Amino acid sequence: MSFHYRLLLVAEDDPYPVYKWMRDHDPAHYSEPEQVWVLTRFADVSAAFRDWKTWSSQRRGNLLNDIPERIGKTLGTTDPPAHRFARGLVDKAFTRGTVEGLMSRLSSLAKQLAQEVRARGTFDLVSVLSAPYNAAILGAMFGVPDEDFLRIRHWLDDFFLREQPREGEEPRQVIAMRHLREYLDELAQRRMVSPVGDLMTAMLVAEEDGRRLSQEQVVVTTMTFLTAGFESTNNLFTNLAHALALQPQVFADLKQDPSLVPAFVEEGMRWDAAAQGFVRSPMRDAEVHGKVIPEGAQVLLHIGSANRDERQFEDADRFDIRRSKQAHLGMGQGIHYCVGAPMGRAMAQRIFEELLVVADCWEVDLASAERVRTPNFRGFSKLPMRISTSD
Repeated sequence: MSFHYRLLLVAEDDPYPVYKWMRDHDPAHYSEPEQVWVLTRFADVSAAFRDWKTWSSQRRGNLLNDIPERIGKTLGTTDPPAHRFARGLVDKAFTRGTVEGLMSRLSSLAKQLAQEVRARGTFDLVSVLSAPYNAAILGAMFGVPDEDFLRIRHWLDDFFLREQPREGEEPRQVIAMRHLREYLDELAQRRMVSPVGDLMTAMLVAEEDGRRLSQEQVVVTTMTFLTAGFESTNNLFTNLAHALALQPQVFADLKQDPSLVPAFVEEGMRWDAAAQGFVRSPMRDAEVHGKVIPEGAQVLLHIGSANRDERQFEDADRFDIRRSKQAHLGMGQGIHYCVGAPMGRAMAQRIFEELLVVADCWEVDLASAERVRTPNFRGFSKLPMRISTSD
């Protein structure tokens, strides 16, 4: 079989049979048209995430065909010691108390939005629920007003595009990055003059051994949180909603026992990962499954495939909320494990707890749905739904 991995395979309805073929027949695959190596087995992906000395994030960035202006300036595109210093200060700002402090607003907003979609019956999950939910919570975390967050949302979407522009035109992802930088630079300057209780302020004032993050580092880190936070949680919500429509028995189980919602969220992260993969680059020639991946190559650690690897998960294609082994890679692994994982989990759990209260019927309109078309992420940019109650 002649096969080359395509970057937008993640946008197809079901790419998982292709991933299985790759795991079984070509687990260290080189796609010449895309100029990317793809590792698809759980053991290989997990090992590479944990071995930052061999598999660098800083050499080529962490996104496919990453923007040079990002590399070496974000948590996800640096290696130790630079990463260790920046991560330490970000962790000081991004504490468990950050999540706990937002839980009241998170819960009240989830309940309010669930009541609103109950009244509608038919709605688009992204525009009616996910976007305002993300705007309110991420905006509160970083001090971005709701109206500004919704206004800059198209920059967040465009940030992950890797489309080739027409001749003479600037790539949309570069335009998005510039506009976000300008907005957040201005916001950071205001925070320096008038500090408030948000994460941007906390990162600006965090200190270790007399050292602080520069304003540029804080701006780029904030930009990463906003873009990755919005993209990841939106895709997580839409993938969970889609999975629930495909699994009527899971819906029935959750209605009967809402305490299973956290397990449902974890299994959803494994079964259809929002972040399908991140890039690493070997610091020296690396032999994997009898092939030599050359130093400096672009290598996609394929989370979406690894999370369906039968070598790691029994009956891996089955959506099982009672699965005993849930150590998936949906939030990454190693030194780059997602800083926002507790918040993402809390947001997903709370919104689905409230939606399950108001829904006795759960349907998605796949004929009218639209998938995101970014090579690192999988989810929906539009997901029409219908819920109804029996009362």
